Amino acid sequence: MDVSEHYIQLRLNFPHVNDEQEVHTTVGELADFLCCTMRNMNLIMNKFKENEWVRWNPQRGRGKKSVLVFCVPLLEVARERFNHLLNGNRMEDAYELAATLPIMMREHLMQQVQHQFGLRSNEGDKGRVDTLRIPQNTPFKTLDPTQTGIWGEVFIIAEVFDRLVRYNAERQVCEPSLAMAWESHSDGREWTFYLHKGIPFHHGRILDAEDVKFTFDRIISDKSNPCRPLFGSIESIEAYDQLTVRFLLNKPNFLFPDLMSSMSASILPRDVEMNPLHPIGTGPYRLTRHDSKLLVLEVFLAYFRGRAYVDRVEVWQLPHSAKVESIIKHDLFPDAEPRAVQHEMQGGVYMTFNMQKEGPQHDVNFRRAVQQLLNAQELSEALGSTNTQAAYSLIRGRVQQHSEQPDGSVTLETVLSVETSLTRASALLRRSSYQGQSLSLWVEEGEKMEADMVWFTERCKQIGVHINIMPGDPAHAVYQDGFGDSDLIYTGEVFNDHVMLSLVTMYTFQNTLFLIAMNDYWRHELEQECGQVVMIQEPAERLKRLIQLEDRLIREALLLPTYSFKEEHAHHDSLRDYRLAGYGLPDLRRLWVKRSPDAVEEDASYPVYIPLW
Repeated sequence: MDVSEHYIQLRLNFPHVNDEQEVHTTVGELADFLCCTMRNMNLIMNKFKENEWVRWNPQRGRGKKSVLVFCVPLLEVARERFNHLLNGNRMEDAYELAATLPIMMREHLMQQVQHQFGLRSNEGDKGRVDTLRIPQNTPFKTLDPTQTGIWGEVFIIAEVFDRLVRYNAERQVCEPSLAMAWESHSDGREWTFYLHKGIPFHHGRILDAEDVKFTFDRIISDKSNPCRPLFGSIESIEAYDQLTVRFLLNKPNFLFPDLMSSMSASILPRDVEMNPLHPIGTGPYRLTRHDSKLLVLEVFLAYFRGRAYVDRVEVWQLPHSAKVESIIKHDLFPDAEPRAVQHEMQGGVYMTFNMQKEGPQHDVNFRRAVQQLLNAQELSEALGSTNTQAAYSLIRGRVQQHSEQPDGSVTLETVLSVETSLTRASALLRRSSYQGQSLSLWVEEGEKMEADMVWFTERCKQIGVHINIMPGDPAHAVYQDGFGDSDLIYTGEVFNDHVMLSLVTMYTFQNTLFLIAMNDYWRHELEQECGQVVMIQEPAERLKRLIQLEDRLIREALLLPTYSFKEEHAHHDSLRDYRLAGYGLPDLRRLWVKRSPDAVEEDASYPVYIPLW
């Protein structure tokens, strides 16, 4: 351990002692703090004195206390050590140091980290190595494609795995991936896929039809698998030969090739037990490290669609900090304006109800009262930003016009009426079973969404609804205890570019936040409706049916959209072909670096800001 780290460790043991204040102690007590011998403590103290960090007046004799004075502030020594570690490319050690400090000091040090992220290009003995470093503040819980319901995890899965089919968002069609072609019977009950030859998994074995069969048998044979309803039409799978696999379905499914492009359909090797934190796939990157500090993806040289340009991707788990995102983004581009890439996300922010719990939320009049209180237009006018826009559907750009329903249900047109929203909410509340009890509202952690709910609870107070806000972690809700005792839920859904597939996934994949909130009745209803949708042959008719399903959920006040949003990425001009793929995440397969021809330095750094959380 470096002497400065000894000083930091010792100083932290005296949190209430000011600089230049005398401390009466003994060498033995100090040695205990540093877990060393008294002899080593004396050597360490001599180094402290050489650096003029302390004044030390030792006293000899039984029972006598020596006098210690700290002369240099803890932050000054910590900053010097932290920067030394960063300059030596020892980010992991720097993070460990920051994690030991009080939160205000930690955030101060983290401001030095911003230039460590982005794409770094280094010349070494084996040539040039391009490394993309991405900050992250939420640990990955699982990288099993059949389980994950979290945006950032999907980003990793997309790079580690391939699927039989990939969706081309520009052309809005499915294209070959692991499968070079596919065909079906006219009734949509049988689909056959023909695999490319010689595609290697990361562990070296060549993919064949038995791997495809294994992947989907694993899903449909496990009744607890959250994506089983998504592939519920599969009756059986046959590996016809090494390169041919046939799916027999229990009903027509004309969305089947599209389902094969979903992340849940990522192909696994049959000869390796699935490790949810260290998976093996066929993708352009192989996972070589994943722990509490760092996830590393190394380029897979034998990738069947061609080697990716970026050699290494590092996702760093930042020490907990309330301001970490703004710290990383702030002044990331001091020398020039960044090249910004804006992506209008499909999906959006919405409110729903915990239908797993008893309470007034089972009364449609109460839900419709909340629907009036959560007026999307008024919320946008009060708290909107340049990156958000009031929305009345999770389908981007969709505007609906409805007249008022005979049963008094709230329509999208009514929601727009700011003048009557509180009046209507109050009238609906009087017709409901709500009796003035306090209700808890789970809101996805984040400054913007929490501010939304402060505004909403103030509206609720005006008509006598009592709400307690409970910020929560989406990963905890998905993988652990759902929404617990919460009554109302405010969260969001991020779609990929295939909107139709995203809607079907939201309504059938059991690890979406929306379905976690629903009870068995509504889960069954949604699964049945989507089962009917996939039987429709014409895509336009399928989308129309899904829109009708969303309208039903809005009329029932189970889905209360509030706004859509944009993500903004920023990058150095030298990063070329920076394109956003599904879920608003960068397509690493296309990214490359254009270095200046007159660059003389061996190492170069190209800032890039990727909002991965």
